[in-house]
Amino acid sequence: MALIQRVSYSEVPWGWLALTVALTAMGVSFVISACYDPGAAYGLGDEARKQLGWWAVSAIACLVAMHVPFAVWRGLAIPLFLAGLCLELFMLVAAGTSVVPVIKGQANWLVLGPLRLQPVEFIKLATLLACARLVAHPDFQPARLLHLIAALSLAAIPSLLHARSDLGSSLTFPPMIFGMLLAMGMRLTHFAIIAFTCVVIAVGSLTLVTMDAQEGSSVRNVQEALLPRTGPKSYQYKRIMAWLNPDDYALTEGYQTARSVRSIGSGQLIGKGYLDGDQNRLGWLPEKHTDLIFAVVGEEVGFLGSVLVLALLLAFAWVGLHAAAMCRDPCGRALIVGYVCLIIGQSAINLAVATGMMPVTGITLPFFSYGGSSLLACHLGLGICLSAALAPRRESTRMG
Repeated sequence: MALIQRVSYSEVPWGWLALTVALTAMGVSFVISACYDPGAAYGLGDEARKQLGWWAVSAIACLVAMHVPFAVWRGLAIPLFLAGLCLELFMLVAAGTSVVPVIKGQANWLVLGPLRLQPVEFIKLATLLACARLVAHPDFQPARLLHLIAALSLAAIPSLLHARSDLGSSLTFPPMIFGMLLAMGMRLTHFAIIAFTCVVIAVGSLTLVTMDAQEGSSVRNVQEALLPRTGPKSYQYKRIMAWLNPDDYALTEGYQTARSVRSIGSGQLIGKGYLDGDQNRLGWLPEKHTDLIFAVVGEEVGFLGSVLVLALLLAFAWVGLHAAAMCRDPCGRALIVGYVCLIIGQSAINLAVATGMMPVTGITLPFFSYGGSSLLACHLGLGICLSAALAPRRESTRMG
């Protein structure tokens, strides 16, 4: 099997690529603003220069992935998924070492000399490929509950492994798998039952971990097992409490959200102007180039600029779903839908955090936030989806 395919450029969804370039260009411009250094050439701070470099690497990775036949990606689905699980286990075992250091209470980074990567971004793609291969199998029946449970379990394994150290990233797996299953024919009644069950569990768990319980009681022991209130892991509990009681934590765990909401609101209709946001430039906004990049957007270009960003994300999703509808390979169709749901789901979580609608989770805004791992994974995933969109029809598949 050839590892490189000839691409018919007339069939490439250029609109999808154009939207990706527009989103990434806007993201890089706001990273430059968030990290603006008046003493550097063109005001490019260290993070801004790195982000420009990662954009170049990501664009090349996208084009290379697009030219790899989708049959190759399909064949790599299970090996990549198993490798991802092994990497997850290694991260858990090696947490706290120089290779997997604990940064801000989380051991999510893999340090290889001067290179620092966030493996979960690539594990998402491996899980996406594996789930797409499963749901597109000729014997898979999305209307059967047992088959749904099998698919959900496949996505749940890496999600649960990562939940203990990074709850935010683990929340990006459900939109991916549910979107994929709905596109492949999942019954709405099954979706409603599973969604209702998840909501009940979430509300029950939130109530359990936040209720007052006597020290040493069985309830308190369960609370400590789920979300420790003391020690290095207590930040998750404090983030939830800061979300529920923002005034009580305004200067501690709730400071990040409070400043984000204030920055977005201060931009009003048209913003204060690019590079002119005082919350940004005076250093009052924490994590402004990563998790809270949208706060910089809201402050500097206001409501209208923020709506433009949302419109571009929705257009990205619309064009992606159209590419999925036109895809001739069922596995590719499932993959593209899952990728779109992953990007939009992660964006929704990031925006909810930035606007105070969710507790701080620490995940990036796709194509916008500073971070080589996130930007590279987004473009690599797009390249694989483009490969799928260009794939010929498979005669052996149930839906092909």
